Amino acid sequence: MTRGSLLPKQMPSPAPQAPSPEAQELLAQLRDIQEPAAINWWPPAPGWWILAALILAGLVAAALWWRQRRKKAERNRYRVEAAALLAAIEIEQTTAVAEINEILKRVAVTTYSRTECGNLTGTAWIEFLKKSAPLECPADAQQALRENLYRGTCDPDKNRALQEYAILWVKQHGQSSTSHSQHPGGEAAHV
Repeated sequence: MTRGSLLPKQMPSPAPQAPSPEAQELLAQLRDIQEPAAINWWPPAPGWWILAALILAGLVAAALWWRQRRKKAERNRYRVEAAALLAAIEIEQTTAVAEINEILKRVAVTTYSRTECGNLTGTAWIEFLKKSAPLECPADAQQALRENLYRGTCDPDKNRALQEYAILWVKQHGQSSTSHSQHPGGEAAHV
């Protein structure tokens, strides 16, 4: 067999016939393919609206949280300043107890009213300090307030105990459930 014998015989292709009048009418009704309009970015899909609302709510919540924190820090700035002043006192000096007592009085008068704690001394002052903070006043600190304040003597161990107690009192006063509440009519309301 020859190679040419394996191929089928080619048939002559029929001549194209003219379409019928009905087919011509249908072909006349055909139009070119029209592409769909481009998708606009506005208005966005509902998911984008939800995402935008969540982001906006998150920003508002963060702003409110930051504002509240800033107000709280501003309200408690006197605590930080008083604690720094107390920490800076040199406890070996004879005036250390008087300086600590003065800072404690200033904080108490600022927080509470002058009539409530401004004129307290001795045991009454110590009792006020105990009631206004959720911590116990060490015996050395009490002795320093009762005795060393007016004697002008220096006992570094008692002074250190008083200084540590005073720093803790400044940070924690007014936070106990049995303590006096901070009076809005106190001097802190006018600062």
